[in-house]
Amino acid sequence: MLFGNKNKPRQASYVELHNSAVLRYRRACKTFIWAGVVNLVGLIVGVIQYYAQGQEYLPFFYCFGVNDFLFTLLEPILGLNSVWFWLIVAAMLLITTSGAVLLGLFSSQGKKVILFIMLGVYLTDWIMAFLAFFVAGESWIGLLINAGIHVIVSFFLVVALYQYYNVINIEKRFKNIPTVAEQKAKKEKEKEVEVSEDGN
Repeated sequence: MLFGNKNKPRQASYVELHNSAVLRYRRACKTFIWAGVVNLVGLIVGVIQYYAQGQEYLPFFYCFGVNDFLFTLLEPILGLNSVWFWLIVAAMLLITTSGAVLLGLFSSQGKKVILFIMLGVYLTDWIMAFLAFFVAGESWIGLLINAGIHVIVSFFLVVALYQYYNVINIEKRFKNIPTVAEQKAKKEKEKEVEVSEDGN
């Protein structure tokens, strides 16, 4: 038992565990900001590919599912040369991209309501991605790419949800454990009591 204490791993403190969990939570939430960026940049890349390479259809599947569904549905009705079509595209991109950025930012601040709104919004967007294929006529490759993006973002949203409750559990676990400062203050008080008793 001479080396028992040396082999015993050091237990992480409350501050270390709490800060680590909070950092992972914030990073996971901010993934939704990148989803918003992909929503915008993905369509721009798709438009460039369409006109530069002469593709048969404009790829909307890099966008959120709701945009993929709406754009794919309206494109044959209004036509790519329609000003109304591109006004709708611009408006939806602005709404969905800014919405994703705001949700990612506010949820990363630990706002539970915003976190659950973000989860609900993306679950709905999953449904819209499938509707884009089954109703609006998106291609198989479009569905697979859109679903792939959704799987990646969903993974980080699950991590965010897990880390949110992990932070709460850490706080509960250390709730009744005195902090280092409190422990020092208690020891100093005990020493003062001992000194006063010895003096008497």
